[in-house]
Amino acid sequence: MADFVLSFVVDAALSRVVSLITDEIILAWNLKDDLKGLQESLTMIRAVLQDTEEQQTTREPVRLWLKKLQEAAYDAEDVFDELANENLRRKVEMQDQSGREDRVTDSVLDNPVVGREADVAKIVDLLSCSSDQQVFTIVPIVGMGGLGKTALAKLVCEEVIAKRLYDLKIWVCVSDNFDDQRILGEMLQTLNANMGGLTNKDAILQELEKALEGKNFILVLDDVWKDVVTRWDDIKIRLEKISNNNGNAIVVTTRSEEVASKVETSTSYRHKLNLLSDDECWSIVKERALGNGPLNPLDSNFEAIGKETAKKCRGVPLAAIVLGGTMGFNRDKNAWL
Repeated sequence: MADFVLSFVVDAALSRVVSLITDEIILAWNLKDDLKGLQESLTMIRAVLQDTEEQQTTREPVRLWLKKLQEAAYDAEDVFDELANENLRRKVEMQDQSGREDRVTDSVLDNPVVGREADVAKIVDLLSCSSDQQVFTIVPIVGMGGLGKTALAKLVCEEVIAKRLYDLKIWVCVSDNFDDQRILGEMLQTLNANMGGLTNKDAILQELEKALEGKNFILVLDDVWKDVVTRWDDIKIRLEKISNNNGNAIVVTTRSEEVASKVETSTSYRHKLNLLSDDECWSIVKERALGNGPLNPLDSNFEAIGKETAKKCRGVPLAAIVLGGTMGFNRDKNAWL
């Protein structure tokens, strides 16, 4: 049988493509044709998945292909998150320019974050207890796609800033382009939007050093891929040079144990993100299915069906989010089975 989680991830990707196609900023970026092409590809993939499920194939080559397809689907989700964040950033800029005070919520935390309280507490504790004798404490968050590494990193940032462990937070989405000049440039733009046009690396480093003078900061390098392994030492040296104070932190989110091994302060600082329990998945599914509106609570039959269905998420929060959204559109018991 085709992977249940994969089917829902592909459906989620399709839904996000359709939503993005009509967005004004996406149209301004001339991405509509590209997204339509992606929509057609995802539709074909979904059809192949349905066919595979109907045939209930157990052939090993097909299973391997499905595994690779699942990885690609999660990569697509990461790209959509990055695109959505950039989209939101542009909207905020437009609002600032027009003088409006509308608030734009960060999309990554729009979805419920469940079962990660202990993870947040552990990472915050690691950062709190880190020695001020070193320039950086580096904590990699490692786990498969769809587990919520980015959402966890955001929660950690909120917590440490609230506790005033750091003066500044800096966020860079790395993905498969680990270019030190781009990363340093985005760091500077986060601290000073007027410095976004600098192209000289030495000038960027000088401005970063000025912006960070007398301050402690937490830097999140989100979605780091394996190409960092050969380039990490160079950017670490540059970051150490521009950091005037000890007691800073870097949080790296990645799917790769190899990346985690390369960047971590020590093995005790590596945080492996685990699957959620079935109950936690059900909590997400129920939150998404019911929403925040004045809906009647589920009767016992719906509750039992929903809990059983949530087991199919196999502990992956992304699958629970998508499943809950799908179930919320239809309150018929047969549709929940």
